[in-house]
Amino acid sequence: MAAVLAAGGGIGISPTYVAAPYVARGELTPLFPQFAVDRSSITALWPESRRGSPNVKAFVGFLNELFPTPTPWDEIVAKGALTFS
Repeated sequence: MAAVLAAGGGIGISPTYVAAPYVARGELTPLFPQFAVDRSSITALWPESRRGSPNVKAFVGFLNELFPTPTPWDEIVAKGALTFS
């Protein structure tokens, strides 16, 4: 969808992680950021019996590094957003 929009396909909706490279290259411009829908969190679930597992702790730590708050793609899109006064 983002490629079609970047090619002149009109106005559309795309997740920030998909649109961010296009915004960074100046091919797309976010419109109406005040109406953006909050995305869902990523949730890691594991059995209580593995709560103290070093493997689980390492994996959850990896997820926290991989998906910081705010994510890099959300920052790119926020910087590229047009603001209308």
